[in-house]
Amino acid sequence: MPSPLRLETFHKSEEPLAPAAQTGEATEEVKLAAYERGYVAGWEDADRQAERAALERRAGVERQIEALNFTYHDARGHVLRAMEPVLQAVLETVVPEAARASVIPEVIAQLLPLAQSASEMPVTLRVPPGSRTTFEAALAGLVLPPLEISECARLGPAQAEIAMEQKETRVDFTQATEDLCGAIARFYQIQFEESRHA
Repeated sequence: MPSPLRLETFHKSEEPLAPAAQTGEATEEVKLAAYERGYVAGWEDADRQAERAALERRAGVERQIEALNFTYHDARGHVLRAMEPVLQAVLETVVPEAARASVIPEVIAQLLPLAQSASEMPVTLRVPPGSRTTFEAALAGLVLPPLEISECARLGPAQAEIAMEQKETRVDFTQATEDLCGAIARFYQIQFEESRHA
């Protein structure tokens, strides 16, 4: 049997031949350097993951706070809107009635000092139309200076005037009622503007 043909190799290898055996110390250094690189890479990867997790947690907390803030403003707005008709009804019914009821005690408080000074000077008490009998009943039995009660068409239900010589005192709870209504209207206007910007 003929022998196989062997051709000469003309290609020259550029890679250096690896040494047959490395020393044990060089092998240990290579292993230690590889371990160090892996250790540092692991710590850097862990730091990056921890930083990403912290950013995600912070973003989640911010979203929750925004949701809670919206919920608070939303709930507050609902409560205020639900209370508005009740407050309006109080302002239209209870407050004017309370103002009318407060006129007589205030008039009495203004008249009693005149009686204590033993003044014989006549006093004119001007009251709203249709309320003379109510005032007469409330003032009955009190020690007062000579008093003339007259109805005055320009006075509202929560007003009265005490006139004596050239001095005149006006009892007026109408303005207090209007101020209270205005304050509540301004409060609701401010709340509406705040809820629009929240």
